[in-house]
Amino acid sequence: MDIGNENGDTSFTNNLVGVAGVGSAVFFQQLHPFSYHDWRSIKRFLSPKCPLIRAYGAIRFDATANISPEWKAFGSFCFMVPQVEFDELEGSSMLATTIAWDNALSWTWDEAIRSLETTMQQIASVVVKLKKEASGESILSKTHVPNKTHWDLAVKKALQAINTSTSELVKVVLARSSRILTATNIDPIAWLACLQVEGEDAYQFCLQPPNGPAFVGNTPELLFHRKWLSISSEALAATRARGESRALDLQIEHDLLSSPKDHLEFTVVRENIQNKLESVCDRVVVEPKKTVRKLPRIQHLYAQLTGNLRKEDDEFEILSSLHPTPAVCGLPKEAARLFISETEMFDRGMYAGPVGWFGGGESEFAVGIRSALVEKDSGALIYAGAGIVEGSNPSSEWDELELKTSQCTKLLQLEVPRHSNVENLEIIY
Repeated sequence: MDIGNENGDTSFTNNLVGVAGVGSAVFFQQLHPFSYHDWRSIKRFLSPKCPLIRAYGAIRFDATANISPEWKAFGSFCFMVPQVEFDELEGSSMLATTIAWDNALSWTWDEAIRSLETTMQQIASVVVKLKKEASGESILSKTHVPNKTHWDLAVKKALQAINTSTSELVKVVLARSSRILTATNIDPIAWLACLQVEGEDAYQFCLQPPNGPAFVGNTPELLFHRKWLSISSEALAATRARGESRALDLQIEHDLLSSPKDHLEFTVVRENIQNKLESVCDRVVVEPKKTVRKLPRIQHLYAQLTGNLRKEDDEFEILSSLHPTPAVCGLPKEAARLFISETEMFDRGMYAGPVGWFGGGESEFAVGIRSALVEKDSGALIYAGAGIVEGSNPSSEWDELELKTSQCTKLLQLEVPRHSNVENLEIIY
């Protein structure tokens, strides 16, 4: 490791590619919307001199909506600095402990040490070695909210609002919650291991607050990445399946690139993100402006945006302004959010909200899509959404939901691919 240079910058010869943490050296959770004060409170415990000390967590999609029982443990936002963590670097790995205390908060050094000792005792008693092949879960039932009939009505309602001359709505993203009941409890850590094999070129995450369910996902969508004043973001919208042959895959790619409806959906997302970045950056570059990003099961229209923040405090501004993007909410943002709150019959919770980490001189957040909430003895709630714009079709958008959730449901029923390295992964609770 390179601890620092003559300018005081801290960097690593090996990039951090994965973290597994347990316990909380510091735990941040509130019911009110995530605020500048909350951001500053978290940043107090972080320093560029210790770049691997990070606060990991998530923020609700809509902090103004009532929190349903299944999401209570997360609050409006939930961040934690792990007490004990295993850091996987590109060429090595390390095991670390973090101790945090603050006498002003009645959390003394002695109390922090005792809490760490308790966590270490728990770690020493339970070590689980994941098998090379998961046994697969038998799905007993699957129910959707909304069902197909109510989905069609919601999409038609959205299209009516979009096509009304008095409405400002251009796009709205409607979502579906699918409850999966299985014969045995779903292990969120084993599911995460499956997603790591499946999730090429994506972010895999599993976040579980004390005595709460686990929020698990495999999202391809970056909200933003900041290192010092440099910042990057991505526009991702419109969806197609992958082709079974190379020729068919290229034909589907061509259809996606030439579709007016998908171009509109994508352009709305890209231009909105660009405008948000330009409000806090000196210069924003969009390159490529539009291409196709291919994932194992699906492909999307994609663009990358980069810029330079004017000051580091703009990190909070960019987080609060970028979320929610038109890719998961719609445009204009407030009109789309209001339509969603009046139309959807379930709580999105952290689904489609920011998921990631704050560090001393760096931070990174993805959008919590392609995700599920795993509840003990209750199976899982799998979430998916589709962007509704002029030209959308209810049945086609329902098929898109099925395509997006297929990754999760198939992984529940299938074995981990034999070529994986999951047999070498040890998870410590």
